[in-house]
Amino acid sequence: MKKSILLASLLITSCFTLTLFAEELALLDLQSMRQDFVLETKQIKIPEFPLSFNPSIIRWQGSLLLVFRTRDSLGLVTNKIGLVRLDENFDPIGPPTVLRMQLKEPFTFSQEQDPRIIGVGEKLYLVFNNVWEKKTEVGRGPFGSDIRRMLTSEVKKDEEGFFLEDPEWILDFDVENKNRTEKNWVPFVYNDELLLSYTIKPHRVFRPIFGTNTCQTYALSINEAHWNWGVLRGGTQGLLVDGEYLSFFHTCKDLQTVQSEGKRMVHYFMGAYTFSPSPPFTITSMSPEPLVGEDFYTGPSYKTWKPMRVVFPGGFVAEGEYIFVVYGKQDHEMWVVKLDKEKLLRSLIKLPH
Repeated sequence: MKKSILLASLLITSCFTLTLFAEELALLDLQSMRQDFVLETKQIKIPEFPLSFNPSIIRWQGSLLLVFRTRDSLGLVTNKIGLVRLDENFDPIGPPTVLRMQLKEPFTFSQEQDPRIIGVGEKLYLVFNNVWEKKTEVGRGPFGSDIRRMLTSEVKKDEEGFFLEDPEWILDFDVENKNRTEKNWVPFVYNDELLLSYTIKPHRVFRPIFGTNTCQTYALSINEAHWNWGVLRGGTQGLLVDGEYLSFFHTCKDLQTVQSEGKRMVHYFMGAYTFSPSPPFTITSMSPEPLVGEDFYTGPSYKTWKPMRVVFPGGFVAEGEYIFVVYGKQDHEMWVVKLDKEKLLRSLIKLPH
């Protein structure tokens, strides 16, 4: 009897050990997914604003402008948007500044997040989100939950530096839900007019009606995009590259990976897609799997609001045969990745119209 119990115990222990070993062997190693068109990465450091993250970028009047989310001296509050000029090596030129807000009516909640910068003709615009309303809900803590809405603003410059002139809320639009937060709309320009891509699948495009706090649906197209790494969400602005609009999206998914040391947590991923250069702006091609660079999922483990592995694209510039995408990492760092443009575009899977 004792021998039977002992044998059963050994068998259970062996099975448990083999199961753990099998799970360890099955862990996804994101590093193994690196593509050959992902050439190199570099961290962008702003000494005056350490731990800044989620940048966007534009080439404007001959130089590179970078906007980003800042952190306070304690590394906690992230409610201001910074701006700095960069040289061709993506190093800062001159002192960075916090974008001033020239407002007719002050924001009730000043908690700006995730700016995207884009040029519209001779003007420079910023698209970002802020808290419009706070809802008290059971189980959401003493501060309730934030309902965010998008804003647009022209970026202007005076003797004191860059500022946002009276940012305008977007409050009324098709499919608007008063209880749903809005983030990550994709700005792009068509016929010298600012348009905003609301969703990728389907591809719904809004046209802001300035001065009214509203948007109207400008175009809507259905696509058969297949992606196994989470819900498709906006990332960078859309720019015309080789005859089509190119943009980089983000998604997130709970996974156990080598990079998370086997712990199940949210992983953020980056992918690329293209859409047609005229209405209805049909999605034409898309990455079959996440873009992965050497340093995407390695480095310091910062304390974030929940365990995460984050790569978050916010802007890019196309320079000759290369594309440079700036992205936030772990909500505490800014990086740029250099991509081979031709190989990247060839890697995208064509979607049926």
